Formats: sequence, C-alpha cells, structure tokens
Amino acid sequence: MKKGSFIGLFLCFTVVVVSLLSACTNAEEMKYKQYVIDGQALYKTHCANCHQLDGKGLAGLYPPIEGSDFLAKNKNLIICAMRNGLQDTITVNGKQYHQPMPANTQLQALDVAEITTYIYSTWGGEKAITDVKAVEKILKTCGDK
Repeated sequence: MKKGSFIGLFLCFTVVVVSLLSACTNAEEMKYKQYVIDGQALYKTHCANCHQLDGKGLAGLYPPIEGSDFLAKNKNLIICAMRNGLQDTITVNGKQYHQPMPANTQLQALDVAEITTYIYSTWGGEKAITDVKAVEKILKTCGDK
C-alpha cells in the first residue's frame, strides 16, 4: 500500500468515526432536550399549582424547588413523592413544611423521569437525563408496584 493511500484511508476512517460519535452525541442531546420539554409540560400540569411555575413554592405552605437544599440530598424521595405523595414534614432551606403532597398515581415512570429531568436541569444544576429505568427501580423501593 502506498503512503498516500494509507493516509487517505486513515482520514476517511477518522471522518466516519467522528461522524458516528457526533451522531450519538446529537441523539443523546436531543433526547435530553425532549425530556426537559416534556417534563416542563408535565410539571406545569401536576406540580406548578403548588410549587409555582418559577419553582419558588407558595408562601409558607409549599416548599420551593428553586434554590432548595432538599433537592440535592433527596432525589429518590422526590421521585417517590411525585407518584405516591408525601405525608411527612420536610425541612427545606431551614424551614419546615407540613402540608401533605398529594399522590399522582396516574404518572407513569417515564412521566416521573421527565419531570425529574426538568426539575433537576432547571433548579438542581444537573444537565443529564434521569433515566426511566432508574426511576422504575426507585419507584419499586418506595412501595410502588
């Protein structure tokens, strides 16, 4: 094989590999964006009435999501609470909240994954998908069948 042919073949191979990697990145990026968009719509329907569109909560009744110290430490509990509700008193940013969170049993695992992705990307500093398979496992641990 001539040196020029080898270099041409190598360049062609490199272009193909870079294109494939770029396509995978774009597909993952598109999936992430879709989760955020769908999650935002679901959040507006199922969460914003109490936690508000801006995530700041409602007076002293419902805790904020924006700037919440609870968010970073309790992802599994938040996932469980979205589907099954929450009756416990929680402390967010040093303030106690006693108002029960109603269950949203109609939410599918994918819905919970999308809402979680939206919440954590908007107010939690995460820029990754909360995978539906991970959500399914978490929901099984909190008594969801």
